[in-house]
Amino acid sequence: MTRLRLPWHDRPGLAGGIDTDGRRAGELLQLGFGSVEFGTVAAHPQAPNPLAPLVTRLAALPPRGAASSAVGIGIGLAPGAPATAVPTQWLDGLHGAWQVADYLSFNLSARAHRPLLAPEHHMMLAITLRALVRERDRLPRRVALALKLPLGEHPAPLPAIADAAAHAGIDSLTLVLADPPADRADQLTRLAALARHLPTGPALVAVGGIRNANDARAALNAGASAVQVHRAFVDHGPACLDDLSR
Repeated sequence: MTRLRLPWHDRPGLAGGIDTDGRRAGELLQLGFGSVEFGTVAAHPQAPNPLAPLVTRLAALPPRGAASSAVGIGIGLAPGAPATAVPTQWLDGLHGAWQVADYLSFNLSARAHRPLLAPEHHMMLAITLRALVRERDRLPRRVALALKLPLGEHPAPLPAIADAAAHAGIDSLTLVLADPPADRADQLTRLAALARHLPTGPALVAVGGIRNANDARAALNAGASAVQVHRAFVDHGPACLDDLSR
C-alpha cells in the first residue's frame, strides 16, 4: 500500500473558514483551487453554523465542469457539545452531507475541539472513525473522509490520533501547522516525522503559514501530499494562486 493521493491534491486547496454557509460557493469553486472546503458546520439544527443550509445551497448549484474545484465540507460539533456527542454528530454529518461533497473533513483543530485530543478520548475517537468508514462504505456514492487536527509544537508528541485514523481507513489527514510558528523549521521537522511514521495510507495535507510557492514546496518536500491556504486568500484573494505557482 502506498500513500493515498486524491485527484484534487494536484492543486492547492482553499481551507475551511472562508465560506461557512455556501453563499459564495458558485464564485469560489471557479477560481482554480483543487478543492474548496466549506464550513466548519455542525449537524445540529441549533448550531450557529448548521449543516442543512450549506447542503441546500450546494445542492442547488449547477453541475460542475471538469475544471471546477472539488467540494469539501468541514464537520465540527455544536458549541458546548460533550465528548459523548461526537459519534452521533459526526455520523449525522456524514449522512447529511455525502450527496453534495467530494470529501468531508472532521475537525479537531478548532480550539474548542482540541480537548478531545486528550488521551482519555482516544478510544472513543478511534471507534468513531472506524464507524464513519463503515458507514461511508455503505453509501451508493464514495466520499473521501479527512480528519483535521493540529500538528502541535515541540516538545509535544506527534498527534496519537493520526495512527487511529490511518488504521480506521481515513483517506486524508489535514495537519494544521502553527501560524505563526515559534520555529517554522520545527513544524516542517514534525511534518516529516509524521510522514515517515505513516509511510502508507492517508494523504497528508498541510495548512497554516502557506503563503507562497516556497512555503508550499517546503511542506511538500517534508512529506505533505498537498497544501491548503487560508490567510493567503484573505490577504490576496485569487491572486494567491499565482504566488503559489511561482
